[in-house]
Amino acid sequence: MKKRNGTVVVESCALDPWQTATLQSDSARAVLNEVILLCLYVRNGVAEPLAPADQSSVAQVTSALKQRGYRVRLGVTTGETPGTTPSALEGILVDPAKRAALIASLAGFAPISDGIALAPPTLLPTSEASFRAFVNELAATLPDRRVGLFAPPSSMTPSDVASGDAIKLSALSSSLSRSYLMTLDLHCCDDVPGPTTASDWITRVVTFARSQTNTASLSFSLPLYGTYFGATKTQRQVSYAEAAGMAASRHIEILRREDTGSLYFSFSDAGGVSTVVFDDSHSLLRTLSEVDEGVPADVGVLYYGLGGEDPNLFAALKERMK
Repeated sequence: MKKRNGTVVVESCALDPWQTATLQSDSARAVLNEVILLCLYVRNGVAEPLAPADQSSVAQVTSALKQRGYRVRLGVTTGETPGTTPSALEGILVDPAKRAALIASLAGFAPISDGIALAPPTLLPTSEASFRAFVNELAATLPDRRVGLFAPPSSMTPSDVASGDAIKLSALSSSLSRSYLMTLDLHCCDDVPGPTTASDWITRVVTFARSQTNTASLSFSLPLYGTYFGATKTQRQVSYAEAAGMAASRHIEILRREDTGSLYFSFSDAGGVSTVVFDDSHSLLRTLSEVDEGVPADVGVLYYGLGGEDPNLFAALKERMK
């Protein structure tokens, strides 16, 4: 299996005991180069850590990770905070003064991190010009273009995903140090449950992205979580441990899909039939092996959702990525 630049996303400003132990392990260190703490949120036009964290506590976490040998980026998103709908965000980005205030707040975190990773919400198509200006101005403020971007997994133009046309890598690549292609939640909006990602989709998305940019480094994404497809058409993320526990408590056999190798099981409840689809080390290694056939080794991989994975994953990756 190809050795790739490895990044992992932690959706918090702090590490829980599982995440701490994992990142301290020799297996994870052999696979991962970078940690993204997705913990900065845009509120009232500026970026700040999600409470109860503050800049001092975030600095302590980043320092500990750096001592372990990781690069650390701080991820910024809007989450579900009030006043940060796509139209409200566009109102910030289109106003030069408000845009400058947001950039200044992000630049304040540069001394404690190795860069900023932007995780924008679904943007309005009309936001393309103002978002491009924001990224370019932020990159000019940070040393060494230390701006990363969680980019929509477009595989064509016009884009085949929501907000894809609001984010044009061809116009942003000179300001980005790395673009993380969000090849996740493949069946998020389907009525039929399915795997969270697939190797052929990843290959198409990476191929298209490489045709749009030859400057910024690229990474594709792999999920460390599964998806619970509820009987009432609701969906939510589940960890490997939760999925396995749900099956065990109901005495349900866990099956493996032939197409992707993902695990799944279904059960009936009062609302109908619910299905859980998730990955283990076997299925994720299979996906990576298939991606190897069409994606060069200089394209990295982002593992999304540290703490949701099969406990054997990083040991298995260490063994195969040689």
